[in-house]
Amino acid sequence: LTRHRPPQPALYHPSTPSYLSRMKRHPGILFRDDHAFLQAPQLIALILHLAEKGAASLDGCVARLHALFEQAGEDPPLTPDEVRDRLRRNIVALHTARLIEPEGEGYRLTDRGREALHRHPLGMDRADLMEYPEYAAAVTADAQHGAGMDARQRSYDQGYAARRAGLRFTENPYTQNTVDHLAWENGWMEALDAPEDHTPS
Repeated sequence: LTRHRPPQPALYHPSTPSYLSRMKRHPGILFRDDHAFLQAPQLIALILHLAEKGAASLDGCVARLHALFEQAGEDPPLTPDEVRDRLRRNIVALHTARLIEPEGEGYRLTDRGREALHRHPLGMDRADLMEYPEYAAAVTADAQHGAGMDARQRSYDQGYAARRAGLRFTENPYTQNTVDHLAWENGWMEALDAPEDHTPS
């Protein structure tokens, strides 16, 4: 079934002066985590549109988001690390759903991602991502295993170590569309952004 939602303003884009002017008139009206620029649909739209233009890196997404805050005359209500982590988690979600794929040090749209962007140009929420079986499987696995250590930690750590060792993203040893395959990929992508002396916790 297709869910119908009322249209949202394209907050990721600088051509929305109505929202920006409203934020200037009413600074601090939103709680720290409620800022519209930081909600999943807007972050996902930002990532997908950058990926449509070429390889969208995490650094590029951060710079684009900060440009939006500057245009609004505001400072992000989160710390730089929190902003970066929020974008990174949405990048991982989009990759898990197979809407983007690694290219160099960034990501590009897949055919599926291009079709999703055409259908959702103003962004998607996590419920929308559940229509993609790979993402739904990962969410189900998370719910089943809870927040503690589980068997996927091993494949995640292997992916992280593989990226640090110079292995390519395509050298995943696990069967495609399995939880271990996704965990390995997520570990590999996490290592892209981690400092050289960092190890996953």
